Amino acid sequence: MAQATAPTKISAHTTTTNTGEKYRRFRWTNMLIYLMLLIFILTSLGPFVFSFLSSFKTFQHILDFPPTLLPNPWTLGNYQQVLSDPAFLRWLLNAFIYAAGTVVLNVLFSAMAGYALSRLHFPGKGLIFIVTLAVMMIPSPVTIIPKFLVMNDLHLINTFFALLLPAMAQPFSVFLMVQFMKTLPKELEESARIDGASRWRTFYQIILPLVKPALTAVAILSFQGAWNDFLWPLLVLDTRDMYTLPLGLYFFKSAHYTQYNLLIAGSMFNAIPVLVLFFIFQRYFIEGAVSTGVKG
Repeated sequence: MAQATAPTKISAHTTTTNTGEKYRRFRWTNMLIYLMLLIFILTSLGPFVFSFLSSFKTFQHILDFPPTLLPNPWTLGNYQQVLSDPAFLRWLLNAFIYAAGTVVLNVLFSAMAGYALSRLHFPGKGLIFIVTLAVMMIPSPVTIIPKFLVMNDLHLINTFFALLLPAMAQPFSVFLMVQFMKTLPKELEESARIDGASRWRTFYQIILPLVKPALTAVAILSFQGAWNDFLWPLLVLDTRDMYTLPLGLYFFKSAHYTQYNLLIAGSMFNAIPVLVLFFIFQRYFIEGAVSTGVKG
């Protein structure tokens, strides 16, 4: 009995020791991960936080050395002066029209294309999807000249149509919608068809409400891409009253190249709307990205 009991005690002690070592190892691993995340947050968000706070500094204190984090005194004069410029307000309006139009058109046509490629059966569907994936692999600078020639032949240069038409249905957005819609059970459409619903009604009353995370992801990515777009508006827009915000900020920098307080305040209008949009809809965005990647 003594010989039978001893190994049991040693085994229990060994198990306890191993568990304690794994627990300590696990805790050290967590601490290392948190330290790396903290460093990443400081290096990525630190410059933005410093720039945001600096936008409330006066011209006399914007270049103080050593630099200070908090403004002293605080002032809203930078934003008031920037917003008092009619040209800057026009650039804001143009950027909003470009971004909002891109979101609406890209979400609509990408959802329709995704529904057709994932739920319908027609000849050539697989080939169309392969071509869509192939287009995603083409670098965007390669397609800039053909797009410009098409817009020029259509006499759409220096119009909002030149900005919006190429962004109506982006390949990645179509791919995202296809992958998400493939996860929906086909019984939903069969039940709707039995109840007499048309194909269009099934699409916008049953399918679209179920793919809100994917629609949100497409909307955020579309808004961010259009709001921050610089190269394409530079090519197709000729007059300053048609400039979008990133393009206008370049000439705003030329006009106020020594007034860093105004430059920082103006650049905040280019960064903050995207951040606000993401934080409002981040739950849907993350859910859509994760569901598409895992279930696709």
